[in-house]
Amino acid sequence: MSLTWLAFIAYAWIWAPGQPLESDPVFKELFTLQSKEPWLLTVFSWLGIYPAIFACLLLRKSVKTRGIRVPAWPFVLLSFGLGAFALLPYFAWSSQTRRGSGYEQLSFGNQRESGIGRVAAHKLTHVILLLLTLGTGFYAVTQGNSDVYMEAFRASSFVHIMTIDFVILTLLSVIALFRDASDNRRSHIWAIAGAIPLIGPLVYLMTSRRD
Repeated sequence: MSLTWLAFIAYAWIWAPGQPLESDPVFKELFTLQSKEPWLLTVFSWLGIYPAIFACLLLRKSVKTRGIRVPAWPFVLLSFGLGAFALLPYFAWSSQTRRGSGYEQLSFGNQRESGIGRVAAHKLTHVILLLLTLGTGFYAVTQGNSDVYMEAFRASSFVHIMTIDFVILTLLSVIALFRDASDNRRSHIWAIAGAIPLIGPLVYLMTSRRD
């Protein structure tokens, strides 16, 4: 996992094709939400929804266990701007603690953090995220042009990295569902749902039960 993180950083900064951010018109259009291509806008918006989904998966657990070995919230917070760049270190670090490498548990029980955890665990949160995902997806499918997106993927370094980031977040959601299912004695088959971008993890969350 750590090697994947380092490779992603190196690829993004050195080898990613297309124009750099400072001269990338697609980046400027997306950052100001002025892009006219629905698929570009949709994937860009999904990169904002994905961190919220990971927040629901990783922060709600702290309410139930009242203690975790690696605090998830700093990584989740950074993921809203950095995506997989922020979450890969968390999964790498937490995988070590899950194997019992001797890390001490860190307290995660104050009122503010518990409040965030309750919002993350609430079914209404999951429903809202699912509706946003389906709405933007419908917009892209009915109004978008995938050829325009693929051209931007080749010509824009931001779209190139954004797309790879989306793929890595999808793979991380498989790991997150597998871990959560193990912790909550649910079938490991649920991990497959993580391969369905955004929708799979949200369906998992909506069907989960919390004490």
